[in-house]
Amino acid sequence: MTLTPEFLGIMHKLGTEHKTVSKVFRRMLDINLFIAAYTELAKNKGRLTPGIDNVTIDGTSINKLEKLIEKLRNKEFKWTPVKRVFIPKKNSHDKRTLGIPAWEDRVVQMVLKMVLESYYEPIFRQSSHGFRPNKGCHTALHQIRTIWQGTKWYIEGDIKGCFDNIPHETILKLLSERFEDNQLLSLIKGMLEAGYMEKWTLNETYSGTPQGGVVSPLLANIVLHELDKFIEDKLLPTHTRGKNRKTNKEYANLAYRINKLTWQGKTEEAAKLRKTLRTSSYSDAMDNDYRRLRYIRYADDFILGYIGSKEEAEHIKDYIRIWLKQELGLTLNIEKTTITNSLQERAQFLGYEIYNIYGDKAEVRQSAKGLMFKRRTVNGQVQLKVPSKVVDEWISKYSKNGKPIHRNTYLVMSDFEIIHAYGSEWRGLVNYYALANNIHTLREVEWTMLQSLTATLAGKHQTTRTKIRERYETTEEAKKAIVCAIPNPKNPDKPLKAIMGGIPLTIKRNQFDEDVDKLIWKPKYGRTELTSRLIAHKCEICGSTEKVEVHHIRSIKQLKQQFRNKELPEWVETMSARNRNTLVVCFKCHRNIHYGRYDGKKVQ
Repeated sequence: MTLTPEFLGIMHKLGTEHKTVSKVFRRMLDINLFIAAYTELAKNKGRLTPGIDNVTIDGTSINKLEKLIEKLRNKEFKWTPVKRVFIPKKNSHDKRTLGIPAWEDRVVQMVLKMVLESYYEPIFRQSSHGFRPNKGCHTALHQIRTIWQGTKWYIEGDIKGCFDNIPHETILKLLSERFEDNQLLSLIKGMLEAGYMEKWTLNETYSGTPQGGVVSPLLANIVLHELDKFIEDKLLPTHTRGKNRKTNKEYANLAYRINKLTWQGKTEEAAKLRKTLRTSSYSDAMDNDYRRLRYIRYADDFILGYIGSKEEAEHIKDYIRIWLKQELGLTLNIEKTTITNSLQERAQFLGYEIYNIYGDKAEVRQSAKGLMFKRRTVNGQVQLKVPSKVVDEWISKYSKNGKPIHRNTYLVMSDFEIIHAYGSEWRGLVNYYALANNIHTLREVEWTMLQSLTATLAGKHQTTRTKIRERYETTEEAKKAIVCAIPNPKNPDKPLKAIMGGIPLTIKRNQFDEDVDKLIWKPKYGRTELTSRLIAHKCEICGSTEKVEVHHIRSIKQLKQQFRNKELPEWVETMSARNRNTLVVCFKCHRNIHYGRYDGKKVQ
């Protein structure tokens, strides 16, 4: 049984050829596709969070998936309203909404995502980087840094409440242009109009994509793909002209005088003029025959880089605002959509500050066709920077009144877990800002985190920071770090290590092995260990082949906490030893696990 249905490959091919598709609904009712969707959902952190039906991924079986397919085939499936909850925003007293769909809805949404993604991925433009396979924040920033040299104005775009305000008619209209399948469109329409439950009150949804749905970002990309087409096919050609800028007359005159003085042997006067020459631009920045417009989008945030006048940049901004309202029914957030001078100010995009630098003294020798010459190499280069507020926010997380403090919530954890928690946060921060030219500014954050870590460990053991450093401090990558090692049950020769610090804060210029424009994605939903075990249809406790389903847990760590100070059942030890969050069991064993009546038989 293959778990990468041929149908996805067909959809990908049809999308590559930009052909319309029919009979999609009938073809997507494939058990292999639903098993692959379940496998993808099993990786999600919220897999055990119930919707309003109080059902989770736990207990999923092939039989349940087949029944879901029959519901869809017989038109008995009905979308359930999304359960809406409120969670605190990071570094704020405000709260943001979170939607939790019912379990069957999640499976159907994942199937829709796999099918639509296979078709649309070859259609989407390279300028789109949000919520796409093989793409992300770094690919967008990398593209800006390598291609946008010489940008004069940055137009930072933000669509107001994009995900909540996309008209349903727009989504269905765009889908109907490519899918000649009323059953598929009816299914998607039902999903969009399912509504949400808040405080046990049903609320209708008249616009927007389903909250918390795995298919929502893809539907938003399908709509905003029209914006990509408009900008790249209409605005970019209109505002891109000229092969090279004209030579600056002032620069040309100075160069001529320098050459003349050099021929006359007046080297001192020529040297003085060369210093003046370095402060002058070789090309004419106000050349009306030269324009460049570039564009990148990540989800509902986009940025344009323009070489031209500010008046023209304002016109581009207004043109986009009007087009968005008329064609997609979306509103450009005027307050957040700004025009930034690349030399005097810094644009904000994806948590980075972006600007261009100009240097008169930076000269290097370069070879061109065997000739050696000097040139300024930094002029107009794009710089990516860690914002100072990011450094301040991270320092404040681990300090109080300017001094590093311990974390009380970590005191119940083991030393290994504490160091691992700090190290994971630190690595995440460094990895995200790996493209920043001033990544070295994170060194202050590292120092604060190390002091907070040693204070937490000292508080746990009722000792001093000095003794903690003597116990755990070592050198990693020629930098001081706190390292804790514990035995590895799988490989005794290689102990498990938790590390905080020791990462070189250097700029990663060659972040990608190949050009981001050449990255090609194809549908890959192959057989995994979980699906192989599920398809084997055999209980891993008693060996029964009747009513086999999957037992899910949140994490091995939480499972051990549940049985602390108790003798671990055999099934817990097995899941821990294999580092699995799943166990394929029959219905009887699954019920005994949940009721605490496990009989102790060995796991096979």
